[in-house]
Amino acid sequence: MKKKILITLFTLVLIVLPFFIGILIGKYSPYIETNNITTYVIIWAIISIAFSSVVFLAVKLIHRSFKKILVGAAFLMLLFCPIAGIVGLAAPPDLSIKMLDHPEREHLRYLFLFLAAIIFGVFIFLLLRNNSIVIKSPTKWIITIVFFIAFVEFIWEFTHHYFYPEALKEWISEGKKAEDFGKNYDNINIINIGVIGRLLQFSSIIWFSIHLYKLRLIKIWHPIISSILGLLGIVSAIVIMITHFNIPKRFEILLIFFIPGFSFFLLYWLAVAILTKCKKNEIITWQNRTQQKNG
Repeated sequence: MKKKILITLFTLVLIVLPFFIGILIGKYSPYIETNNITTYVIIWAIISIAFSSVVFLAVKLIHRSFKKILVGAAFLMLLFCPIAGIVGLAAPPDLSIKMLDHPEREHLRYLFLFLAAIIFGVFIFLLLRNNSIVIKSPTKWIITIVFFIAFVEFIWEFTHHYFYPEALKEWISEGKKAEDFGKNYDNINIINIGVIGRLLQFSSIIWFSIHLYKLRLIKIWHPIISSILGLLGIVSAIVIMITHFNIPKRFEILLIFFIPGFSFFLLYWLAVAILTKCKKNEIITWQNRTQQKNG
């Protein structure tokens, strides 16, 4: 009983940890005029290196005794770093002309998102290459394609928005009005690509979470959370596609679920769910069952 309580508390701590750390470093956010972006990056880097070191040591232990999915999950835990960095910015993207005074702020935001996307991509690569979980061949090919497209959309979208300040500067230098830039840069085609990306990203995360639960590799809490929040993300994408981002005020809360980094929260929590569920005896049984099916 005590062990279950401790595991539950440990799980809750891991769930909120990147947000808690992000709030703590928020007072050093470069969006506060008196702060320096270099100071913020140094503080974030120290915390990230410390956390990554703990994860690296855990991976060394896990690699000797446990199955490969735990190694992948430990790597996915590194999403803590970009999530904490983004939360610590403590401000939404500045899409006004004032952005040009400090373009490095938005560059930093998207560097964090690039890092998150790379972690996601490596996790999926390790998972599928090493046959870490049981997936039937036709389904495996489908999910591989879906994950690949989702990853490519992340990279494309983050690249597109990384260069937002430069594109805005060029737009203004051509004598055009700054207030007209946003609708031109993020036109209907760009929006629809983002919508497709969200649909694939949230759908694949929901499927993956449910699949891991069926394999008894995670507890029920993650499929419930990922299904609820993932469905809200899918609904937000559909509403944005229909309204072309002109969402009625009473539905504006849906924008929260469309932000690029939201799916990374679900993936980080998935890593927490995997690492806090598996026991060594369960892992050995799982490995034997997997070897029999693959053999």
